[in-house]
Amino acid sequence: MEREKIGIKGVDDMIQGGIPNSSIIGISGPPGVGKSIFNLHFLLAGAKKGQKCVYIVLEEPRSNIDRMISQFDFAEEFRKYEKQEKIIIRCLTYPEYEKIYSEIFQKINEDKDIKRLVIDSFNCFFASSFNPESLNLAHDVNVRRMINKAFSMLRKKELTSILTLEMPRDSTHGFFYNVPYLVDGIINLDFLDLGTIERRIFIPKMRWTNQYKESKAYEICSKGIKIMKEIN
Repeated sequence: MEREKIGIKGVDDMIQGGIPNSSIIGISGPPGVGKSIFNLHFLLAGAKKGQKCVYIVLEEPRSNIDRMISQFDFAEEFRKYEKQEKIIIRCLTYPEYEKIYSEIFQKINEDKDIKRLVIDSFNCFFASSFNPESLNLAHDVNVRRMINKAFSMLRKKELTSILTLEMPRDSTHGFFYNVPYLVDGIINLDFLDLGTIERRIFIPKMRWTNQYKESKAYEICSKGIKIMKEIN
């Protein structure tokens, strides 16, 4: 099984060296756990291999992305790959994305150099169709078709993809629709509130992989996400 490194050593070690090539992975968790930082590692690891990587950011201005990148030691290297167009970042509001959705995916489908794709967040992909208090069959069918169409394109294109799945801590709805069943793996980032914040990573699902069965502690530092050494 060929694998694509995420670029976070401790995490790659949890999944036999990396994400299975051409798989679709969901990264979930509440705000503040480092999902977008995780995505930066993944994009940078691909660019280092000479791969072209695309990052679609929904409802987050480019200025926020630039601020996030600038706080890490790898900022200069990341921007170098952006200038070389090994990393392409597109920041869109949901209305903008809705208008050019087909165009974006058509360009991705036609560009044979693209090997990695990140959509942050995938919830926005179908947000306008989701209303838990007034959900009806027509909306449900349309959303499922939209999601299945996206997954079909990603698999046909054989991209290694990460979809960010926002999970509010007070959510009573869990994952939306059948996304957990469609993705090939789920990486969960969360935190424990024990007076201080202790962040944990757990990988409950990873097809074609004998993944690490327990959670691991991690911190966010100048190097990005760092897995903490376990104390025996």
